[in-house]
Amino acid sequence: MKKWIKYGVITITASSLVLNAAPLTKPQLVEAATIEKTLSSQYVGLKANATLSIRDAQFLMQEKGRVLTFTVNINNNGNSSVDLIDYWLRVKTKNGKSFKAAVIDSQKDITSIPAKSSKYLTYYAVVDSSTKLSDLQFEIIKWDFSVANYERQLGVIKASSKESNKIAAFKDKTMIYGSSKIRSAIKQAFITKDQTNAYITLNFLIENAGLNATDLANMRFYIQTDSNSVYKVSAADLEQASIQPKERKIATLNVKLPIQVASKPLALVVALNDDASKLVLPVGEFTLPALTSAPVTAVGGSRTVYFSGQPVTTSVAPTTIVDQESESTTDKSVSLEFQLINKGSEALKTPDLEFYLKTKSNVNYPLTYTKDESKLIPGIKKALTLTGDIPGNVKVEDCELVVRTAATDKDMGYVVGTYKTTSSEVVKEGTISSTFTYASTYSVKLNGIQRTPMEDNDMLVADIAITNTSKVSKKVPTISGYFLVNGVQIENESKLVALDDTITIGPGETYNYIVYTSIPYTTTIGKIAFVATEPVKDKPAKKLYQFSGQAVNTIPVYQKNMAYSITSTGKHATIQLSRNAIFKGETSNVFYSEFVIQNKESRLANLAKLGAYLKDKNGQIVPVTFATMKEKVMPNGKVLMSAWATLPSGFDQTSYGLFIGQSIETAPVQGSTTTTQSVIIKPVNYQLGKEEAVTNTTLQHLSFASYDLSLQKVRADMLVSGDYNVDGIQLRMNYSLVKDTKYDIVAGEHKVMFEFVNNDRRKAVYTKTFNLTSVEGSQDELLKEGTEIPLSVIFKDTQVQNQLDDHDTYTLNVYDVFQNAKILIGSKKLTWFVAG
Repeated sequence: MKKWIKYGVITITASSLVLNAAPLTKPQLVEAATIEKTLSSQYVGLKANATLSIRDAQFLMQEKGRVLTFTVNINNNGNSSVDLIDYWLRVKTKNGKSFKAAVIDSQKDITSIPAKSSKYLTYYAVVDSSTKLSDLQFEIIKWDFSVANYERQLGVIKASSKESNKIAAFKDKTMIYGSSKIRSAIKQAFITKDQTNAYITLNFLIENAGLNATDLANMRFYIQTDSNSVYKVSAADLEQASIQPKERKIATLNVKLPIQVASKPLALVVALNDDASKLVLPVGEFTLPALTSAPVTAVGGSRTVYFSGQPVTTSVAPTTIVDQESESTTDKSVSLEFQLINKGSEALKTPDLEFYLKTKSNVNYPLTYTKDESKLIPGIKKALTLTGDIPGNVKVEDCELVVRTAATDKDMGYVVGTYKTTSSEVVKEGTISSTFTYASTYSVKLNGIQRTPMEDNDMLVADIAITNTSKVSKKVPTISGYFLVNGVQIENESKLVALDDTITIGPGETYNYIVYTSIPYTTTIGKIAFVATEPVKDKPAKKLYQFSGQAVNTIPVYQKNMAYSITSTGKHATIQLSRNAIFKGETSNVFYSEFVIQNKESRLANLAKLGAYLKDKNGQIVPVTFATMKEKVMPNGKVLMSAWATLPSGFDQTSYGLFIGQSIETAPVQGSTTTTQSVIIKPVNYQLGKEEAVTNTTLQHLSFASYDLSLQKVRADMLVSGDYNVDGIQLRMNYSLVKDTKYDIVAGEHKVMFEFVNNDRRKAVYTKTFNLTSVEGSQDELLKEGTEIPLSVIFKDTQVQNQLDDHDTYTLNVYDVFQNAKILIGSKKLTWFVAG
């Protein structure tokens, strides 16, 4: 008797498994009733507040026979543990046939279920091939030495006559996979066929619904028919994969089936490879949808596929025919471009692909390409140039491009997609600054490609000039284009902006415009190209010409005495840098500059907007702000324009460049943090450095904007009312203010600020601002133009005596105030009650 009991203990212990899972909703207790219930809706009571239920069950045919795997859930809501030694179960058919069930090897050491917990236990059994899930019942037994045979049956869980373990097509299921919960579903299913075989490709969702990372290396996949035929499915992406909690992956699965099998009802079985039992244990079965061949991707269309679990958009550019002869037996060379754009969030290895041109007669001609080890970067288009030979009598427009992954020793490869092809002429290529002829009457030249910085990205700008070579006026042609960086097409849309205010091009005249696109500022350019294109209605743009070079154009360097010219029609102007300096501030330094802009148009005109930035020798870039101006300027009229920038502490002021050019407002850039931006075109570089401003300490001839200001006889007194009431500080002085009349307009509103700083311990500060021109609604007083004009500056403060420790000396600072910034233009130390 003792030996028998010991054997039973070992058997029961080996049937235990715990998973870290929340208790399931309590199913209905098994009752002697005629209403059929599904497996998962029944439970058997083990003891007070402790139940056992069958969560799910599934089959997979193997060498050892048809393997049944079922998951038991024990839910213990009681206050004491459940001793598994006291319980066991039998698997039987409703006709009485029994099958020996065992727990997987990794779960044999669990002997009890703690109070207030729920655990999953996974069993397997080898059943006969005719047994269906609806035939099964599970007897739950407790050892009881007070009854005959020492066994007391606690209950029976019976499968219903319509019981099914299959998940409907495209529906999801959470599977118990080892010690993890995995939610899965078939997301896509495609099929291709040849004369004898069918090739099925599935995109399968795998999501970790548990709390711990899960190793997927032992996950296996099979296609199973209703007659128990099984076909192994390839899942190369998962061979060394793991998945973190809440992480989702899309695995691409491939299988080859006999063509007659592919038309039958099929299911995908997910299984766990169990080394101890030498079995693969099914954990989920998903019904395949009705399989149809993937449609051929139309010309100009794209197809999204998955590589290593990430979506990639694929498409074919128009086919190029090289050395095409007449339709005869002479071979001809073809070249086309296959494009891939990684739409995922991580870089991935470029897949190893094979390409074929398939004719109407189902003859395949291989195409080759140069393979490299580069990766598919998210959002960056990668183009593979495919080349090969076909018979001269084969029309490319009647062919299809078949793309498949290359076979390996572990994966047979699969068809990625089929794409319609078209033919086009050879695209000619030249260097940057070369010229090509368009429509026999236009000469198109790329003046250059420049790279200019923005706030959080860079802009590539192609400067294009189109000359009318005919003897009559012509309309402006629509020629746009796109950029290639290191051989890869920039995905961001290229935009066109006209620089000339004209709608036609006269004989011998030239029309100037730009095409621009954004790139990450971290991009390193080894090769640069611009492909000129012409739009075609309802078709991809036609390539006209490719300008190629090793680098973007160098920005020309100007001396300070050299004028910068804008030559766009309707915006002719010259810009001369007249003043620049760096002013020291309390918290940061300020770069300040002034430009004289002269309108070179023959009419009253709006000047072109300017843009600029500073760049030190370390590559640090600081944007420059220009004063705003909306007025039109007379022919040959001059404008004094102020510009400034707040310098960060790390900016190298000993050697830096001021890059100035025409500013073009652009559309919002994808990925940018700003809604609108401006791109600087045709920039030049003024090399500057060591221009730190020397502060005027005489208060004579303070020069700012177009003004000259001098202060004389400055005296500070206490402002007294009545007999002894001190109301503040009074500064009395004479001033002379002269305006330079050579400027038609001074851009921006300039003001003058007087700052009084007492030179004692408290350093009391008082300020007052004056307008230089009448400003409607302003509360500031006005400084009028003239000489030796008396001025009283009142700083009202009835508590002023509490702010001053002595009346010895003070400092008077004078600032030029504009656009909410202030520049110190004069400072002098003075003595109280003495005119200085």
